[in-house]
Amino acid sequence: MAAEFALTILTSAAVGAILTWLLLFLTKSWISERLKNAIKSEYDQKLETFKAELKAESDVAIENLKSRLRIATTEHQVRFSRLHETRAEVIAETYALLQDLYEKVADYVKIFEPGGDRTKEERRRDVISALDALRAYYPKKKIFLPKKTAINIRNIDSELVQAINQFLYGVELSKRDESQQIWGEVFERVNGKINIAIAELEDEFRELLGEKANLAPQGTHDETARP
Repeated sequence: MAAEFALTILTSAAVGAILTWLLLFLTKSWISERLKNAIKSEYDQKLETFKAELKAESDVAIENLKSRLRIATTEHQVRFSRLHETRAEVIAETYALLQDLYEKVADYVKIFEPGGDRTKEERRRDVISALDALRAYYPKKKIFLPKKTAINIRNIDSELVQAINQFLYGVELSKRDESQQIWGEVFERVNGKINIAIAELEDEFRELLGEKANLAPQGTHDETARP
């Protein structure tokens, strides 16, 4: 009887211990799971908060960059517009002076001299005046033109000066028999090679001003400039 009672006590104690261990295990697992869930939830919240803050900062940075780009673009457009306006002024004035010089040279070396026309000396003074006007203006402004265009203008200027000197010393001041031949050569040079070069320069100027050049056949420079 006593043995049975002792066995019952031992069995009850063992069952109680097992139940206690099981309860502790379940409690520990539950607490552990709750902790993991709480940590994960807090991590997810912080992660979402960080993502939101990062996106907000990124959006602000992108908007600032866009704003700076818009400002830079506007400033560039303003500078380009002013440069284009200045270039247009330089082109207009340079062309006017160069055209005036060409017309004066063409008049100076013309072969047909009607009665009552001005003398070669008078016409030469007009040429020198036009040349001085071009050289007083253009060298200070050539920086606004492309290098190729500046070279072409320099070449035309050089050709005109050579024609002037050739006519002055070979025809106007010359008493030689070959002066008539030189006269014809200078006339052809001015109304041929130089005339074509100026016509080509006109097309360059039009392109610089934004106009598609409708290239005309060579030698079709304004006929009013010819004697």
